[in-house]
Amino acid sequence: MIVNNGLTISFRPQAAAVFTGRVQGVADEGGGRPDPLQDLNGRVVGSPESRYGLSTRTLQLLKQYDVRSMSGRDLYALTEILAANDEMDGETAAVIRSDIANKGWRGSGEVNALDIFSKRRDDEVAGVKSGEVSLRFADYAIKGYERAQQTLEKLAALHDALQSEDDVQSATESGMSQAKDLLNLERWARSAEKAEANGQALVLDQETAESIGRVMQRSGMELPSPASDLEDGAWARQALLAYRTWQFRHPGDKLGIDLKPADETDKQVFKAPATPSTEVAGEQLPQQAPVSPAKQAAEALAGLQAQAQYGMSLSMLQLIKGTDIASLSVEQVKQYSQLLRAGGVLSEDDAESLLPLTQRGMVDPMGYYKRDLSWLADMKAKGLTPQYSAIGGMANLSSVEGRMRNDQQGQGVLERLQALHQALQGDDRVKAAATDSLGQAGDQAAFERWARVEQQGARNAEPEFRNQKDVDGIFHILHRLGVELTPMQGDSSASQRLGQAWKDYQNWRGSHPGEGPAVGRAPARGIDAYA
Repeated sequence: MIVNNGLTISFRPQAAAVFTGRVQGVADEGGGRPDPLQDLNGRVVGSPESRYGLSTRTLQLLKQYDVRSMSGRDLYALTEILAANDEMDGETAAVIRSDIANKGWRGSGEVNALDIFSKRRDDEVAGVKSGEVSLRFADYAIKGYERAQQTLEKLAALHDALQSEDDVQSATESGMSQAKDLLNLERWARSAEKAEANGQALVLDQETAESIGRVMQRSGMELPSPASDLEDGAWARQALLAYRTWQFRHPGDKLGIDLKPADETDKQVFKAPATPSTEVAGEQLPQQAPVSPAKQAAEALAGLQAQAQYGMSLSMLQLIKGTDIASLSVEQVKQYSQLLRAGGVLSEDDAESLLPLTQRGMVDPMGYYKRDLSWLADMKAKGLTPQYSAIGGMANLSSVEGRMRNDQQGQGVLERLQALHQALQGDDRVKAAATDSLGQAGDQAAFERWARVEQQGARNAEPEFRNQKDVDGIFHILHRLGVELTPMQGDSSASQRLGQAWKDYQNWRGSHPGEGPAVGRAPARGIDAYA
């Protein structure tokens, strides 16, 4: 990963740009060195803390923890820590924590938070498109999920970027719980100082007491286990004394979390010499014998003519030619619509018109909206109000007309795509994959996103990948190209593996100039222009 140069990435707007501090000149008559240049937040300019706009502890945590593979408990703690440090918007942090607590995944194993909040947002939009709830009612939840998703994407991007940041040591696997304990201690210590100054009793709950006990034990201070009855304040006074004693013995120091040794964080263990991979993941476009330059030029011209005629990139035309919607599962329809949306073939509104189909998990995609329109017409003829199944039982639709409009729009999108699929079967200028056109297009999209992020670095705060499927797709492309991948230790994270794979890919490109997967061009118009 190429780390951005001088651009602050933060979850909250910074007060101003960096480079606002000033050198103090010759420090003193003794000839001391000048103070380092600082930004408005008191961070040394050029340091990771200044470039990313985050505290040292936060960077240490983000280097270890990836929101795409993280427990609900750790994510809950992370958002609380970031919000307390004013490094994440409090309202967004509350949305994430509320979902974790109320949807029952605080005690879960590793989950992909990007996928979870993407689904939450799509579920809400599907409810609006289905006429179940009004946009005015659902708008707050939709925007909250969108902000949460954007924030989580930044966290994922920072995790990727920090893998190559040698100046930041990684937290250990217990770092999040230790950071949460420190947060509880620091909060309580501030309130205890105020209470003591005002002659008030020291208030302490059991969770905070246990956190304080663990921190003091790690710091080497003797403190008895928290008493079952904390109301008399005796244990709280002991805890405050222990904390002050540590501060007295360590002037200018701060309690921290355990860190991995630098050599352990950044090492790469090679199991065997690098050898070309023989794995073939899915079929490629039909391979042909070398052709003459004249034929190559003719094929390139034909491809350009097809793009001009249909107003779409050749990669999108190949995808549509190889994809028969009638044979897709609902999950595949969702992937298909996402690829077409990213490729500019579908507008955002057209793609969202398919959400009632893809979020409800229905079968027979081509018949879903037709059946629903028929049902709505039948209910209207009988003078009945259409209802849907809600948590509390059956409920009336909020907007029957809105549902009908979306059904018609969604059906129109599917029919136009299917018509173009049929038309392309007789167009020899567009070559489709022999099998698994949708899977190969997904691999290609994941690879292109990864390559773009790696080339631009952390500047755009975009993650290299969204889920394991993207990671697999990237390596499928690398294997097909014949890139020699460096074997890495078994516990390497996806970000670390992709970081090394990028170096391997750059080495491969150096010896294969002009080769590589084609990058699709942005179309001049979408599917609406094709009838």
